Amino acid sequence: MRKKAGNCLCFAAITTLVPTLALATGGEMELESPFTLLMRLVNFLLLAALLYYFLRKPIKNFLVQRQQGVREALEEAQRAAKEAEARYKEMEKKLAQAHKEMEELKNMIIEQGKQEKERILARAHKEAERIIKQAELAAEQELKKAYSSIRLEAVEMAAAIAEAILKDKIDSKDHKRLIEQYVENVGKMTS
Repeated sequence: MRKKAGNCLCFAAITTLVPTLALATGGEMELESPFTLLMRLVNFLLLAALLYYFLRKPIKNFLVQRQQGVREALEEAQRAAKEAEARYKEMEKKLAQAHKEMEELKNMIIEQGKQEKERILARAHKEAERIIKQAELAAEQELKKAYSSIRLEAVEMAAAIAEAILKDKIDSKDHKRLIEQYVENVGKMTS
């Protein structure tokens, strides 16, 4: 309270002396009477007292409201900062979770790729084995056909040679006997 009174007195003195100094530097040396100065001071003090009386409560209310508004704004800013921090941490967790899920997905895709590669290789090996077996069977069959063809040609050639030899050296009795033996041998070969 004492400080406020000192501030008001200081303010009143400054506002009274500044115009006086301004007039003193104006070039004319008219001095005002002490009564005029006193009346100005009284007028000023009355004006200051009236302003203080009528504006004290509105200014005080304004300052209290302003202080409360600033306090509320500060609290709101702190609350918003806490919410932002909480959202930031939540987003960091979500981002970490997303990175983890991406890594798991990547590992799963790699694993599936390896499994698919193994399945493809296994199918390729089976298919190669099947083709090799088919080729072996085909070669074996061709070989059997070739042997049969060679045998048949050998038999035909042997028969032709034998027939030529026999025509020269065999008579009708031997001829019948050879035919019977041949039929008998052919019967044994087919069974």
